[in-house]
Amino acid sequence: MNEKPTKNPFFILDLACIIIIIGMIGYTSYSIMKMPETIPIHLTDGEIDGWGSKWISLLMPGIIVIVYLFFTFFSRYLSKRNQSNAVTKWAGFGCVVLFSIVNISFIQFALP
Repeated sequence: MNEKPTKNPFFILDLACIIIIIGMIGYTSYSIMKMPETIPIHLTDGEIDGWGSKWISLLMPGIIVIVYLFFTFFSRYLSKRNQSNAVTKWAGFGCVVLFSIVNISFIQFALP
């Protein structure tokens, strides 16, 4: 009757991922209003070789959410099987941070 709730040792890591994702969605949404209608989407050897709509910049936050959800569900699957999920949690955090850095670079390049 007196069961202790299991603590999530990766709570801080999950919280950091969620804060980064919310921040990235907010930053992207704010930046879209400042972007011109057509933005450079591809850069090769210092030259722009592709153009696209400013709305393509919403693609990266969507990918971040999907990747985070994948790692979260896979981590829960491992927990149910009593397997370690430390590597999965850290890999998910790394992917979120990496995609966020790429998204910031893309937005900074697209802003006038």
